[in-house]
Amino acid sequence: MLPLLPMHRAFPLAGPPQKVGRALLSAALLLAAMLVMTPAANASPPGDAVRQIIEDGRRILKDPYYRPAERKPLQQERLRALLYRDFDFAEFSRRVLADKWALFSPAQREEFVQVFSRFLADFYLSRLQRSYTDETVTVSDQAIIASGKARVRANVIWRNRKFPIEIRLHDRGGNWKMYDLSALGISAVQLYRAQFQEILRTQSPAEVIDLIRGRLQE
Repeated sequence: MLPLLPMHRAFPLAGPPQKVGRALLSAALLLAAMLVMTPAANASPPGDAVRQIIEDGRRILKDPYYRPAERKPLQQERLRALLYRDFDFAEFSRRVLADKWALFSPAQREEFVQVFSRFLADFYLSRLQRSYTDETVTVSDQAIIASGKARVRANVIWRNRKFPIEIRLHDRGGNWKMYDLSALGISAVQLYRAQFQEILRTQSPAEVIDLIRGRLQE
């Protein structure tokens, strides 16, 4: 199991270990782009059109226009738009909270999804911008595992090394939406669920939302 950070820390949510983090960082955007506009009824592997979409995501990261520091926020907004469009943060949040989801009122659930998705996007995209070094993603397998649910297996290629990743997605409105991502056998849902289970032993839903909002203001 991944160790939990001490509860005396200002905010006990942490990112993944370095190796897992690099795979997640590289895969999060590129796989989000990969699944754009892929019809949910089509169980075949992504084709040339989808690979072009991957290149569109990489092009944002490699575009020299965004090299000046003052243009980094614009680059991040373009990356954020891709991520928000194709990652189901509501489903991810529900799975992260698991049985604790019932402790949140409907209004608190909506607020949690909003601030948690912002926290995740800020955390991953800022690091992706700093650490991206022309990683690529090769898809090795895609399968429909249940009605309206699919699994994609792929490899992130970094410095001639392969990092296996697995993505879970479901049909939302006729398009595939991601809701979990695993790197080196560690699921993002599991990673954050362990932390929130610990936090919610002593903190109320309102306090947890305030903690995340406070982290966003740092």
